[in-house]
Order: sequence, then C-alpha cells, then structure tokens
Amino acid sequence: MENIKRVNEGSADILPLLYKIKTKWYWFALSCLFFLAIAIVYSKFAEKRYAVQGSILFEARERGSTEVDELLDDRGQANSRDEGKIALTNEIAKLTSERMIGAAIDGLGFDVSYYTTEKFWPGFLKEKWMNERYEDFPIQVSIDSSQFQLVGVPIHVSFVSEDVVKIEAHAEEVRAFNFETQEFSGIIPEISFSEDVKLGQKIESKYLTITVDADPNSLVSTEEYDLAFKINSTKSLIDSYKSMLAVTPVDVTDQNSRVVNLAMEINIPAKGEKFINSLIEAYAGNVLNTKNSKGENSLEFINKRLAVVTDSLKDAELQLQNFKSSSNILDVDYAKNSLYNRLDRLEQEKATVDDQLSYYRSTLRSLNDDSQSGKIVAPAAVGITDPFFNKLIDNYVQLSSRLQQMKYNATDSNPLVTQLERDVADLRQAIKDNVSGIVSSLSTTQSRLNREIYQLRADANTLPQSERQLSVMERNYEFYKDKYDALMEKKAEAEIILATNTTNVETIERAEVQGNGPVWPKTPLFLFAAVILGLSFPLAFIVVSDYLDNRVSDKEELENKTKVPLLGMIANGPKDAGLVLKKYPNSAIAESFKFVRVNLQYFHQDVKDQVIGITSSISGEGKTFCSANIAATYADSGKRTLLICGDLRKPRIQDYFDLKGPGLTDYLQEFTSLDNVIQPTEFRNLDVIAPGSPQDDPTKLFESANAERLFEELKGRYDKIIVETPPIGYVADYFVLIKHFDINLFVVRYKYTNKNILVGINDLYKNNKIKNLYLLFNDVKHSGEYGYGYLSNDKGYYTKTKKKALKNPFA
Repeated sequence: MENIKRVNEGSADILPLLYKIKTKWYWFALSCLFFLAIAIVYSKFAEKRYAVQGSILFEARERGSTEVDELLDDRGQANSRDEGKIALTNEIAKLTSERMIGAAIDGLGFDVSYYTTEKFWPGFLKEKWMNERYEDFPIQVSIDSSQFQLVGVPIHVSFVSEDVVKIEAHAEEVRAFNFETQEFSGIIPEISFSEDVKLGQKIESKYLTITVDADPNSLVSTEEYDLAFKINSTKSLIDSYKSMLAVTPVDVTDQNSRVVNLAMEINIPAKGEKFINSLIEAYAGNVLNTKNSKGENSLEFINKRLAVVTDSLKDAELQLQNFKSSSNILDVDYAKNSLYNRLDRLEQEKATVDDQLSYYRSTLRSLNDDSQSGKIVAPAAVGITDPFFNKLIDNYVQLSSRLQQMKYNATDSNPLVTQLERDVADLRQAIKDNVSGIVSSLSTTQSRLNREIYQLRADANTLPQSERQLSVMERNYEFYKDKYDALMEKKAEAEIILATNTTNVETIERAEVQGNGPVWPKTPLFLFAAVILGLSFPLAFIVVSDYLDNRVSDKEELENKTKVPLLGMIANGPKDAGLVLKKYPNSAIAESFKFVRVNLQYFHQDVKDQVIGITSSISGEGKTFCSANIAATYADSGKRTLLICGDLRKPRIQDYFDLKGPGLTDYLQEFTSLDNVIQPTEFRNLDVIAPGSPQDDPTKLFESANAERLFEELKGRYDKIIVETPPIGYVADYFVLIKHFDINLFVVRYKYTNKNILVGINDLYKNNKIKNLYLLFNDVKHSGEYGYGYLSNDKGYYTKTKKKALKNPFA
C-alpha cells in the first residue's frame, strides 16, 4: 500500500506539469518551427563536406638498399632479420608528419582558394556563408612567391567591366607570408585595399603582388554570386590538412595486417583526392630516396675500401714480379710448415684488427662532426658483428635523420626538437664511450699481434733468404687478392640492389569520394536535433519558471507548505461572475461553493458553530467574492444567513448587493439601531450589514462593547453569520474580531498568493492561535489538474455544451 501511495503521489506531481505543457502547445509548435527553419537554412547553405578515402599496403620488412647491412654482414640475413621489420606505427607517424604533408601539398596549387557567396546575404553575413570553389571560377590568381602576400584574409573581386575587376580587402590584425623564404611578416594592425585592375595586369603593393586573369570556361554566374579569394600560407595549409587527415589500420585487432586507410572529410572532394594521392606518392618517393641514399653511401664506402685494397694488391703483385725477375726464381714449391701457417693466420687477424681500428677511429671523427652524422656506415661493412654496437649505430643514424627532418619544419625552441637533440647527444656519448673502450682493447690486441708476428718473422730468418722473401710476397699477394675479390663481389651485389630499389608501400585503392553525397551537414540529424531543441526550450522555460514562481499553483503545495486543512477549491469563473448562484447556477464555480458549504456542515454539525470569519493575506485574493457566495449558498440551502462586511477600510461588498443606508460603523457608534443596519437581499434567507460610514480607526470600534453585544444579538436571529474581514497582512482588525468567530476561513488564490504567507498561517495553526482554521483555494484555473472532470469556466455543469474551437495562437 505504501508503494501504491508513493506511485500515486508521483503521478499527481507530474499531472500539473503535463497540463501546463498541454495548454502551451503553441509554444512548442513555434519553437519547433523556429529551430527547424534554422536547421533547414543551415543544411542548405552551410559548407558541404565529403568523405574521401584511399588505402595502402606496407611491406612487413625493409627491402632493397636498406638490406645493405645484411649484405656487408658476414653473419648472413637470418641473424638480422628482426632488425629489418617495419613498425606500422612509425610509418603512420612519418606519413602524417608536417614534412610529408608539406611535400604532398607542394605543387598542387592550393595556395589560393576561391569562394562564392549568394548575393542575397547581407554584408555582415557574406564572409560567414562563403562556399569554396575549385577548378571552376571566373578568375584565376597568380601570386609572386618572392614577395610577401596577405594570407588568411578574404579578398573580394567584382567585375567593373569585361576586362576590369575591382579588388578589395579590409582586415585587422593580420599577417603576410613569403612563399619563397617561408617566413611570416609581423602583425599588420589594419589593412584596407581597393583598386580597379585590368585583367592580366600585375598588382603590386606592399602586402599583395598578384596577377588576376579571367577564365572564359567558368560556368559560375557573376550575376548570382559575389566572388572572393584567399591566399593560404604553407603553414596554414599543412595544419589544415593534417587536422583533417586520419590514417588508421584497417584491422587494429590483427597484428599481421599491414593495410591502412587514409581518410578525410573535406569541402572540395577533388582537393581531397589529389591531396591523398599526392601524399601516397610523396611518401613512396621519400622511402625510395632514403633507400637510394643509404645504398649510395654504402657503395661509396665499398669503393673507398676497394681503392685501398686495389693499391695494396698492385704493390704486392709488382713486388712479387720484380723479386722473381731479379732472383731468377720462376716457381718454388715451398713446404707449408706450421710456422708459415701460423704467421699467415696472425697477419690476417692483424689486418682485420687494423680495418676495425680504422673504422672505429673514423666513426669517432664522424661523431664529433654533426655534418657527417648521417654518413656513418654500418659496422657490418668491416666485419664487426657486435649486435649491441650495430644497434647503437643504427639508432643513432635514425635519430639524427629524424632530428634533421624535424628542424626543417620546427624551430630550435620547439620542445620536441629539444628533446630529440638531447636524445641524440646522449646516444652519441654512449657510442663514444663504447668506441673508446673498443679502440683501447683493439690497440692492445694490435700490439700483441705485432709482437707475435715479429717473433715468428724472427724465427723465419733461419730459412734461406730467397725462399723466405718469396714466401712473404706470395702470402701478401694472396691476402690482398682474396680481399679484393670479396669487395668486388659485395660491390656488384650492392649495385644490383641499388638499381632495383623499390618503395615499401603499395597503393591498394587510390583516393576517391565515399558514398553518394556529402557527410556534412547531416540534415536528418539536424532536423531531429531541431525538434529536440524545439521541445526542450519551452519545456525548460516552463519548468524553470514554475520552479522560480513563488505563487501557490496547486493543491500539493498547500499540503506541503502547511498543515492547515484544505476545506475546498473554488474553480475559476468569468471575471463578472459576482453571485454565481444567480448568474451561473449550474456552473462548476457554483458547485464549488456548494461543496464548501457541505464540508463545513460535515466538519461542524454543532449549531453553536454559527459565526464564520473569512480573511486572506492581501487584497485581491477573493475573500469578498468567497464571503458573498458562501453566504448565498447557505441561504439557498434554507439557512437564515447574515453577511457582515467587516472590511471597513476597503469594502467591496457593494459590488455584489444593492446596499443603501447606515451600516456597521453607524451601529457600533450607536448612531442607529440594529434593525436599521440589516438590509435584505434578492436572496431569500440572506441579509447583509453594509460597512457604513468610513472610519479612520475601525479597530477601536471592533474592541468596543457594542461589537460584543452585536454578535450576541445576531446569534439569536440567524443560523449562520458570515463575516468578511480585512487581510491579516495589513491591519489587526481580524485578530480583534477572531474571538467572535467559531470557524475561520483563510482564502488562498491560485497563482496569486505568495507561498511564504503559508508559513505564517501554519505557525498560527500549530500554536493554536486560531481555532477551527481552514484553507479555501480560490480561482483554480483548470479542473484537469485536480480531477474535477469539467472545465472550470463552463457555464453549464450538467448540460451539454458545444465543443469550442481551439483558439488560433497565431491570429
């Protein structure tokens, strides 16, 4: 039962709100029409955006000259296979870098944008509703890239004649840009430019050097549209296209997937297609250039080594030939003993150490010279197989390359540049420390090998002089010949790889427009949002205004604010209702007063409860109206009833009855008798005592003994005495008369009485300062809020009335 009661209370709380929404239906209609109109206008004239998308496939592993490390590494490809894998996230970062986007935009002709605006837009809205055009415009603008150009400012163009146009520009706080030096000017506080120019004639000014030519093939009508163009700086173009570009893997859950989509939403789909395709080509070209550069560097290193070995081989061959010729030794078959085998091995080991020492010292010199940091050759080129050192060198070359690329697009103060410079410096120092240790170790090894070779050669001195010399020369010749053959083989392989270099990316789908129309503005979504906003604004206004309204507006507020019992509710009626039993006997408002009388009889059946005092908080709440009609209702039921106008300060009882002669004040001052002040009315059983002569201080009259004697005598004559008193919020008359009242009615008017008044009435009730106190809720606007079951302003209650046509709120 408790849950059912709570549900019913919740339903009752929302019913008044639903009724207010129903009565203000035209607010919702007007609001929806307003927002729908905005949505339709915006959808029609807003800049359209189209989805453009292409896709590419990255290879899983680097190919071509990027494999030169494996070529020069004696360990073979298997040992370094993991080092050649392509990291998809790294390639996406390269693809979306400012340098790559700048390379893609370069040459596409995006530095000038063209716009049209419908002529019906007022001047202050024209720039807000400019629509960009591409490849179809009445004029074409050529800029002088060597001069500063005003960028980011709409420059308006209008035809003065067939071959003369007017160029106008007005702006504040703008900048100019030099496309050749890629530099911005300082802030230009204000610029105002207007000039008539002949087509094909060069315009030369401080911040605008252009040539305007006509395009005779354009289909754009200059009679329907205003024309404008805007020069875009390289930086703004890069930022704009980078913000629009989205590069994402097709399947992020599949780690083996190498396909990525390049997508963007752009107002000119042809521009989007050209940009994405150009970006793919620029990226592929950059990858190929990087491979070629690395292959050329490796080939250059091999050639340098080959030149040194060739010279050594020629010297060895010449010495051998000269010795044979001078010694008349044509062919000697020397016994290969252990001494010469060991000497040969040590000399080969020493040669390897010499090569490595040369490489490490060369690497140290390159590390100390920033201009040579990108030309460090892979350690595998000299047979160095240390994987840790190989990784250090590879990381250093990559970081140095990234640093140079970033410096191209960013300033030295850029935090990313600063961090990358710090990383490069740390890695360079680590390599230096590592190389220094290796050089020290190799120097020790070199000294040891020299000592051992020296000792073996000393031992070989015991052999015959000619044999010993010939043996040395032949070994020396064979050593350089083997080294020469190996380098020639590697050179041939490197040249083949360089000649067959290809990019690591393959175009799966060239960029093209997706779908059958623009993706923005989303007209159905806007229309839906317009309806939601159209419903929300009036609803919010009703809810907020209802929350801020401090007037009593429903029965629940009365019950929540005060514990005073509610005797009844008087329905709203016509403004000229007056005595409703006379004018509208079968109306809802007449039935409301009968209901009040029945409740009073039910709660107070004692015949001694004769005197009913009626008051309110302020004037205008309907206490006179309620007093007159309650008195008439009692009289209509057969009760001898008297209505006393106790509001001597602002009496209104004469508006309801035709009153003449003396009244209450005259009797209380003993100017006349009681019978002379009691006046009959048109209602049977209803008499009225008029207010009488005006008084400056009616309170003294109510405190007199005559007032006491008046009520005692009237109780013997009448069944019910209704006393209308002044509002309790102004004067003390009511509290003087309250001792004579058996029942007290406090009138509260719908949407009129302040809620704070109820707090004071509740205190009087709780403290028993007023006995038998009840609330009377007057002028309730619509019975639908409280379940009356009839319209409050209907004149017929039981009779059928014609259905009223809805009032047109737009009339």
